[in-house]
Amino acid sequence: MSRFTKKIGWQKYEDYIEKQLSSPILGTILQNIAEQHAGAMPEDYEEDEEMEDYDSMKSSMMKMGPMVPLTNQLIEDISILSSFECWIGHTNFDITLDVKDKLNRVPGVEVLKIFSRYRFFVGIGQMFDFQKVRNDIEKAIIEKENDDDRRVHKYKDWKSVKRR
Repeated sequence: MSRFTKKIGWQKYEDYIEKQLSSPILGTILQNIAEQHAGAMPEDYEEDEEMEDYDSMKSSMMKMGPMVPLTNQLIEDISILSSFECWIGHTNFDITLDVKDKLNRVPGVEVLKIFSRYRFFVGIGQMFDFQKVRNDIEKAIIEKENDDDRRVHKYKDWKSVKRR
């Protein structure tokens, strides 16, 4: 009988941000926005000379390619990246309130954000070693829960044997 083993996969937050920014879909959307913006006629268009300047500017904008807008979220992400060692944890189990509480209690976890049912963000304090914090997280969440699951499973097996 195979047993479910809980796991956490780790991804550097910089890689996550870079993947989002270099997404082909994002590039296509930004390119379309740039084309629409560059294709708009200026309100004060009157002379051919102004139109030539405008065409030159439009051509330059298209050569540069799409520019990523500096949103408040991007500025916040950059700020967090410069203050903490940032990681995303990908799990194959639910991140419950109990799991969140355990993550918050691990020394070195200075910032914690639950992204989804299976994904969380941790910012590790500057004075902590990520490898140690990672091991502490895995011990607090995975090993204890896997041990609890084994005990419950053994109890169920013992209970079924005893009834026979």
